[in-house]
Amino acid sequence: MTTETKKVLIIKSSPTADHSVSNSMADYLAAQLNDKSQQYDFKIRDLAKTPAPIYDSEILQAFYTPAEQLTDKQLEIVSPSLEYIEELNTADIIVIASPMHNFGITTLLKSYIDQICRIGMTFKYHAHGPEGLIKGKQAVIISSAGGNFRTETEKHKDFQTPYLNHVLNFIGIEDVNTVYVHGMGLGEEAAAMSTKQAQQNLVSLALNTL
Repeated sequence: MTTETKKVLIIKSSPTADHSVSNSMADYLAAQLNDKSQQYDFKIRDLAKTPAPIYDSEILQAFYTPAEQLTDKQLEIVSPSLEYIEELNTADIIVIASPMHNFGITTLLKSYIDQICRIGMTFKYHAHGPEGLIKGKQAVIISSAGGNFRTETEKHKDFQTPYLNHVLNFIGIEDVNTVYVHGMGLGEEAAAMSTKQAQQNLVSLALNTL
């Protein structure tokens, strides 16, 4: 008896490449999944290598033009967005590796989100409010930060993790787990403890949830 392969989309959003904590944690999770008997097919979307277009007036106009009326130039403009949304629709598991920048997400990730939040494609509005259209998915947020924003006195400064949770819920993804790798700038001991705890949490997710 064979088990159907699960498709995993990993979205990396750090500009620091090989020095990225969030990227390395995403790779660690992929390694844990590869060690299971379940089969996984991985797609890596590294926004530092292929940045999403920055939302501007041309993109706005193209997004709100009916598909059959798009010009050749507009078809080219909307192409990245359609590719990203297709990746989301195809994936069973979506992993967002997100380092905190100035208390929020990176510009790379914000540009990507602006490309995937599209009315009629990933959400719609009706009499009772918005409804997400990307359903039946699991998501993992890997939230890294130099400071520790998990304490009672600091968590109100974390605009990264609540925002990502809200965006995922908004487009229909409600099964969301968050793994924190905070305190990475608070000395070697704090960073080592945070890394170890994050790895343990990722192992648990890989074994029991994903």
